[in-house]
Amino acid sequence: MPVIRRGSQTGRVSMTIRLASVEDAAALDHFFQQLDRETRFMLYEAGERPSDIEGQRQRLAAMQASRNQRMWLLSLAGEVQGFALLLGGNMHRNRHCALVVMGLRSGARGLGWGERLLRTLITAASELGVSRLELGVMAHNEVAHSLYRKCGFMDEGLRRQAYRLDEGYVDEISMGLLLPSGTP
Repeated sequence: MPVIRRGSQTGRVSMTIRLASVEDAAALDHFFQQLDRETRFMLYEAGERPSDIEGQRQRLAAMQASRNQRMWLLSLAGEVQGFALLLGGNMHRNRHCALVVMGLRSGARGLGWGERLLRTLITAASELGVSRLELGVMAHNEVAHSLYRKCGFMDEGLRRQAYRLDEGYVDEISMGLLLPSGTP
């Protein structure tokens, strides 16, 4: 998978999108701690996710060995600013389906990098034999919901009161995207 770079020749540092490797475990652990403090749109609340670098290494190694699981990282000056995760099914009957999870730090939002990251995942999913992508988005996260629709995902259902935030319950919109597949 090629690295995607964007920057200028005026000295700006470029963002990169690349596959995560086992060597990214510590940086990824740090990133998740920061992300959990910055957003309320992810499952974990600040301080709730245990710091576990060895666990990250093991999960990344398992992804690298898998046929249909990958993680891409969005980095700026070597620091992780976002991720996109593809988690494919393990059984013959659901191997063609994959769950998508992604998140960006606040400094990387609104610059088009979320769309690039998601489109990188979508392209790779087809190459990995995945023909259905699924995700859930909090109903009040209009920016993410709009991004997913822009990239071809369709609303497929509503999980009422799926999350509890301080101000009350929040629904989750279930979304899916069917990709071309060469295998039944």
